[in-house]
Amino acid sequence: MSKRINYIVSELKDQYLIEDNLRPWIIGFSGGKDSTALLQLLWLALEQVPADLRKREIHVICNDTLVENPIIQEYVDDVLQKIEQTAVQRGLPVTVEKTIPRLEDSFWVNVIGRGYPVPNNTFRWCTDRMKIKPTSRYIIEQVAENGEAIILVGTRRSESITRANSIKKHEIRGKRLTKHPHHTNTFVYSPIKELMLEEVWYIINTMTSPWGADNSKLFQIYADASADDYECPTMVTDDKHRSCGQSRFGCWTCTVVKENKLKNLLYNKLAA
Repeated sequence: MSKRINYIVSELKDQYLIEDNLRPWIIGFSGGKDSTALLQLLWLALEQVPADLRKREIHVICNDTLVENPIIQEYVDDVLQKIEQTAVQRGLPVTVEKTIPRLEDSFWVNVIGRGYPVPNNTFRWCTDRMKIKPTSRYIIEQVAENGEAIILVGTRRSESITRANSIKKHEIRGKRLTKHPHHTNTFVYSPIKELMLEEVWYIINTMTSPWGADNSKLFQIYADASADDYECPTMVTDDKHRSCGQSRFGCWTCTVVKENKLKNLLYNKLAA
């Protein structure tokens, strides 16, 4: 492992062991490259903590809009099951939870039942109702139960200028945790914010999944989406890997994107 990756694992272990009334850690897991890399490093750190000191709870939460692309959903569900089973087997304080929108916030109730226009760039109601609200409710519940909570996010500076500016805006020099901009008594921790894209794919392609998932499937999902930016690897690790382009995986009902990035996934699934 690179020095930076080793440093992140060491930092995660140190932060986990800090005496702060055992505020639970909540990690948003989409099954994508960044959240997978973050959870793998967190898992490695947790396994270095003596069993009698693993007292802080780790909540792995995954949002299901109920209209997810079925191929992506199948992959994510399989990974979540492996995470849950392996955590129990190894005695790790990791729980897996799914968040879903309330009935009144679901896609079909709003489009067919209420007559909302399908989401567009000027009225993108889906993100708030189907993604943000369900996760926010879970966070609020945890804060109500524990007093405070810490959210681990897989954001990175190198993703985009917008992402870099957002990290800079909220970070406090010399501090690992920052206050959440919208939730009270909630803090944000961004352990992999300095990682470059190549390092993320190095973690996924060369490090064994600690919960026994086949990370080559994740690589293939990104490769099959094949578009034109830097979501996929720009550095391959062996001759079996292909570099690829943008991979934005959203709902199969999405009307915001101009081009369906999932057609290759669907074609390959049907052809298999």
